[in-house]
Amino acid sequence: MSNLLINSIYMSIKNKPSHLIMAFFVMLMLFYACKSGTDRKTGTDKKDTTQISQNKTDLSQIKDSSVNTKQDDIANPAKKDELSSVLIYNFHVTNRCPSCIAIEEATTKTLNTYFAAEMKQGRIKRQILNVDDEANKFISQKYEAFGSGLFVTRIYKGKETTTDFTGDGFKYARNKEEKFIEILKNKISEYLK
Repeated sequence: MSNLLINSIYMSIKNKPSHLIMAFFVMLMLFYACKSGTDRKTGTDKKDTTQISQNKTDLSQIKDSSVNTKQDDIANPAKKDELSSVLIYNFHVTNRCPSCIAIEEATTKTLNTYFAAEMKQGRIKRQILNVDDEANKFISQKYEAFGSGLFVTRIYKGKETTTDFTGDGFKYARNKEEKFIEILKNKISEYLK
């Protein structure tokens, strides 16, 4: 099949040189499509393996940093491991725009106003990450954040559920902050249940 595709691309280039650029991109896509996906030796999906490893890392960080006092255990008879956790990732580039800054400020305001206790308990974790920093490359790729972005992830019994608030952030954080805060607050509250 690939020979047929290569021959049709060659004929297209031969008859019309302007198709050279398009042919280049098609070949580039084929090259990357063949390299990604499943590992031929093990038959496993490379992305799934990476995500499972990251999930274990995120969960261990949450468990290690949670507050465990006898008073908390008496007040909350349910085991800490049965409670859901929320991770909030605020991605940005080095040169930040006003909307990106507004998203971060509105998120901070939401967390400080409505979820200060959960932040202190460790049920909500927040990270502000520069996607241009090499140290943040893996997590940026996991969330496909290559610029500004806001992702809220619920972890419950080892399963992750993520909502991307980037669109709502750019739409509301600067000019309709209260609406954005309400949307974000509702989702975080839902994820904490």
